[in-house]
Amino acid sequence: MSNKNSITKLNITKLTITFIYMAFLIILLFPIIIMVNTSLKTYSDVISWPPTWFKGNLQWINYYNITFGDKSILMALKNSFIVSASSSLISVVLSILAAYSCSRYKIKIQKYFLLIIISTQMFSPVLLVNPMYIIFRNAGILDTLLSLVIANVATSVPMSVWLLYSYIEVIPIELEESAWIDGCSRLQGIFHIVAPIIIPSIITTGLFSFISSWGDLIFSRSFIVSSNLRTVSMVLTDFQSLYKTTWETQMAASALSTIPTVIIFIIIQKYLIKGMISSGVKG
Repeated sequence: MSNKNSITKLNITKLTITFIYMAFLIILLFPIIIMVNTSLKTYSDVISWPPTWFKGNLQWINYYNITFGDKSILMALKNSFIVSASSSLISVVLSILAAYSCSRYKIKIQKYFLLIIISTQMFSPVLLVNPMYIIFRNAGILDTLLSLVIANVATSVPMSVWLLYSYIEVIPIELEESAWIDGCSRLQGIFHIVAPIIIPSIITTGLFSFISSWGDLIFSRSFIVSSNLRTVSMVLTDFQSLYKTTWETQMAASALSTIPTVIIFIIIQKYLIKGMISSGVKG
């Protein structure tokens, strides 16, 4: 009898936990559902009350307009992808080298150096815009995608170094010493021995840098003037005017702008899971 009671309690506990997870999932997905629902309406339906959910003639024309119409965001998506992919790649390479140096070259002020690195994350990008603007102006790279790449790399590297350091720190130095004996240089050892071991953490770090660059608006608004160099975060503000916001096209553009990040998540999700598992085992 007690066995049945324990099984019943276990089932109730599982059902309760499942219900809680589903409730959290619905809460997290609700803004996305609202975005997609709004993107398939006319302006009059958007501002009408009570709101409707996927009823009537779905306005797929909104997606056509923001893809091939006057307010196409394809060029902006291309610019954002170039900036985000470049920033992510450069950030990962620099972070691996910096994290490796912090891990392998022991110095007395190592801990303080790492604290200084992570403390830079306390500064808002707003505080960095003016100094960067002056530097980029003097260097002649204002109104170029290069300025955005440099700015985003500068803001994402500190956190990336901190994330990679904890993984490199637990890799036995003997693995590299064996490679050195076989004729590998230290740099070859980093990219042929260390990097393959920490692939999940590298991908996680690269994803962090990519998303940070993809959603940047402060640097884009400060450094970019030319319309053909605008990023998707800038273009999403074009649907607002003094007296009206075309919510339906803005939500369609927002939905389309999330597709690249969703695709990237789908592709690399197995590496993210490996990273989380290895982190748990390490702890």
